[in-house]
Amino acid sequence: MVDNASSDGSDRIAETMAESHDTIRVLRSPTNRGYAGAVNAALPEARGEFVAVLNMDVVVSPGWLEPLISLLRWAPDAGAACPLIVLESDPGRINAAGQDVHVTGLGFNRWLEQPRERAGVAPLRVSGLHGAAFLIRRDLFRSIGGWDEKGFLYHEDVELSWLLQLAGTEIYCVPASTVSHDYHLTMFPHKLFLLERNRWSMLLADIGLPTRVALSPLLLLSELMIWGYCLLRGPSFLRAKLDSYRWISGNRERIRERGRFVDSLRRRSDWGLLRHLNWGYPVGQFVTLGRERGESERNRLGS
Repeated sequence: MVDNASSDGSDRIAETMAESHDTIRVLRSPTNRGYAGAVNAALPEARGEFVAVLNMDVVVSPGWLEPLISLLRWAPDAGAACPLIVLESDPGRINAAGQDVHVTGLGFNRWLEQPRERAGVAPLRVSGLHGAAFLIRRDLFRSIGGWDEKGFLYHEDVELSWLLQLAGTEIYCVPASTVSHDYHLTMFPHKLFLLERNRWSMLLADIGLPTRVALSPLLLLSELMIWGYCLLRGPSFLRAKLDSYRWISGNRERIRERGRFVDSLRRRSDWGLLRHLNWGYPVGQFVTLGRERGESERNRLGS
C-alpha cells in the first residue's frame, strides 16, 4: 500500500492494517507524486512475474486475479489485461470494459453503464486499459520506465495504453475477472486542465508531425467539441483549456525529451498504432458531461 503524502488520516489506517496482516506493507512517499508516481514508488519492491495495480476506490471480487494471470500466460502478444469494472452503485452495470482510446488521444470508458451481460465471458482485445485496475508484465513495465508520472494525474492510463501498443504489445479485457468501482462521470476545471495538457503532451511526444497533419481534421473537430463544452460550462473551464495550451508552450523541451524516449521503445509505426484505436466518439458520454451544471459533485483531484 502506497501512502502518497496523505493528510486525511488514511496513513494511520494503512499502518494499523499492516500491523495486523503480515502480507501488507506500507510505503510512504514524502510528496504527492500522483497516481502513476505512487505505482512507480512500489514498482522496485515488486518481485513477481506480474504487477497488479489497484486504485483506492475499487473492491475486488473473489478470484479476480487468476483469469488475468491466465490470459497473460497464454497470450504471448498481451502486455496488460484489465478486469471487467462494474459500478459500485449498480453492479449489474459496467463502469469500464477497458477503455476506448480515440485517435485524437481522448479516452472513454468502454460500455459505460451498459448491462453487465454486454461484456460476455470471453477475453476481448481493447484499445486501452483502465487505470483503476489492471495487470501488467513486470519486466515489460520496468522496460518502459514504469508509468510516466509527469502528468501527475488523469490521462495516465491512456498514455500507458498508447505506449504499450507502440512497443508492440496488446491489451485485453477479461470479463471473468470483476472489480467494482466507486465511479461518477463528472468534470471540473482542474481535471479538464490536466486531461487536456496531458493529452496534447502525449500527442506531441508519441506521434510524428506527418501523422498529426493527417489527423488534423479529427484533431480540429475534437478541439471544437472541447471548446464548445468549455463555453457551455463557463469561464473557469475556458481558462482551464487556455492554461493547458500555456503549459504545453512552456514545456516543449520536456515533451521533446519524452518523444526521444518513446522512439527508443517503438516497435510499431504511428499508423500501426492508429489501426488499433477508435475513430468514433461515444456520444452518450459527451451528453452526460454536457448536462452537468454548476459545481461538480466531485470537485477535487482523484475523483
